[in-house]
Amino acid sequence: MTYAIAVVPITAAKRVAFLPAVNVAVADPPPGGVSSPALVEVAKRLYTVRKIRDELLGEALFSEPAWDILLDLFISDHERRQLSVSAVCIGARAPSATALRYLTMLQDADLVERTRDERDGRRSHVRLTVLGRRRMASLLAQFIAE
Repeated sequence: MTYAIAVVPITAAKRVAFLPAVNVAVADPPPGGVSSPALVEVAKRLYTVRKIRDELLGEALFSEPAWDILLDLFISDHERRQLSVSAVCIGARAPSATALRYLTMLQDADLVERTRDERDGRRSHVRLTVLGRRRMASLLAQFIAE
């Protein structure tokens, strides 16, 4: 089965090998008029369930660092918190090298971006791009019953 992620217009979509391809129209605001706090609550529940699942069934069975990164960044964006690269790696619940590899893939997919800390040039912050926020909002809205 082949999937493709596309943003309208399709010609503007950035092709990334690790992402499944699904044709979606990115809505802004989120579909169904779902409020941002409701979407953040869904993200928090999903993040918590993942943690509980890992504790009950074992981390070795499940590994989704990219998903954890996206959920963490979506939540922190709403709470107006900046996350450093090291905080993102911790939130990914994966070894640093693995989390950094996924962070790079998410950057290549234009879902996240890194910016240098103006006060401390040794530190970088990570946040969702506009595209990343829109896609996460569209996805999280699917978890809210109409």
